[in-house]
Amino acid sequence: MKRRKVRIKLFILFIVLSIMCFPVKYHYKDGGSISYKAILYSYTKYHKLEDDGSYFIDTEFLNFPFNFLK
Repeated sequence: MKRRKVRIKLFILFIVLSIMCFPVKYHYKDGGSISYKAILYSYTKYHKLEDDGSYFIDTEFLNFPFNFLK
């Protein structure tokens, strides 16, 4: 019986961690920037049109808890 409870707890933990890693994709209308945000991380690929007509191209990866600070 105790072994079954441990398996159920591990299964629930696995499901919760899987959900926390699943990203949501955001598109920005600034020239093509894309951001993937999950609870445990955030990844942003910048492709931003500047005032002078050039593009700002960069990537940013933030781990938990720093992904909530920006």
